[in-house]
Amino acid sequence: MSAKGKLIPAMLTLAGLAVITGLVIYFGAGDVLHALTSVSASGLAMYIAAQLALLLGLGGSWRMLLRSRQKGSFLLCVWGRAVRDATGEFLPFSQVGGYVIGARVMTLGGVATADAAASTLGDITTEFLAQLVFVGTGLVILSRKVPGSDLLLPVTIGLAVAVALGVGLIVAQRGAGTRLFRGLALRIAGTTGQGAAENVQRLQKALDGMYTQHHRLAWAASFHLACWFGTGTASYIGFQALGVNLSWLDAVCIEAMLHAIMALAFFIPGRVGVQEAAYTLLGGLFGIPPDIALSLSLLRRARDFVIAVPVLIVWQGLEARQLKLNMNAG
Repeated sequence: MSAKGKLIPAMLTLAGLAVITGLVIYFGAGDVLHALTSVSASGLAMYIAAQLALLLGLGGSWRMLLRSRQKGSFLLCVWGRAVRDATGEFLPFSQVGGYVIGARVMTLGGVATADAAASTLGDITTEFLAQLVFVGTGLVILSRKVPGSDLLLPVTIGLAVAVALGVGLIVAQRGAGTRLFRGLALRIAGTTGQGAAENVQRLQKALDGMYTQHHRLAWAASFHLACWFGTGTASYIGFQALGVNLSWLDAVCIEAMLHAIMALAFFIPGRVGVQEAAYTLLGGLFGIPPDIALSLSLLRRARDFVIAVPVLIVWQGLEARQLKLNMNAG
C-alpha cells in the first residue's frame, strides 16, 4: 500500500477518535465513567456471552452453505467467522479484506478454494438480505414509535437502494460477475488461488451448485435473520446492564437503525466515532440520556476488544506457523 493509502485510514481513525473524545467531554466524562463502572461483572459477562452466542449462530449460517463433503465443519466455520469479523472490524479498510481472510481460514482448514470463495459470497449475500429484513423491521417500529423522526425518509431511501443492490448481487453470482470472482479467488489464497483464476468455471460451478441447494440457502438466511434480531437482544441486555428499562422492541429498533447508519461508514476503520454518534442520536429518540447511550457504545467496543483481540493473536500465530511450514516444505 502506498504512503497515501496508509495515511487516509489513519486520518479517518484519528478523526473518529476525536469524535469519541469530543462526545465524552461534551456529555460529561464523569457521567460516562459512572455509567460504565455501574455495570456489574455479571451484566458484562451476559453481554459478552450474548455476542459469543451470536458468533455460534453466524458460524452455523456459514456451515449451512457447505455440504459435508466440502470439509467445512461447524467449528471451522465459527473460527473463520470470528477471524473475518475481528479483521474486518479492527484493520483499516478491511471489511472486504475480512471476507478474504475468513475464506482463507476455511482453505487452511481443508475446504477447496472454489468452495471457500463460493460459500463466502453466499454467506455475505444471505446475511445482507437478512439485514434488509431486520432494518425494514426497525423502520416499521420507528415509524410507529417516533412517526416524526427525520431518519425515516433517508433510511427508507437507503433501504430501497440496498434491495436493488441485493438483487444485483444475486444476479452477478449467477454468471455475470466472473471477473469479480476471479479477483476474489486470487485474494483468498494467494498463489493457491491461481487455478481458480485460470479456470473461472470451477468457481462458477461451485456457486451454481450452492444456489441449487435452496433449502440450505433458506436455512442460512433464517439463521442470519435470527442473529440480526440477536444483536437487538444483546443491545437490550447492554441497556439493562446500564440500568435503562428499555423494551426489547425499542432495543431492536435502535440496533437496526444503528446498522443502517453504520453501513454508510464502511470506509472508516472500526466505524470509529460513527457508532458513538449514532448511539447518541438514536438513544435520544427513545428518551435515553446521551451519557448512557454513549456508555453502551463504549461497552460494545469493550466487548469487541475482549473477543477480537484474542482471536487476532491466535490467528496471527496460526498464520506464522503455516508460513514456517511452507518455508520448510520449500
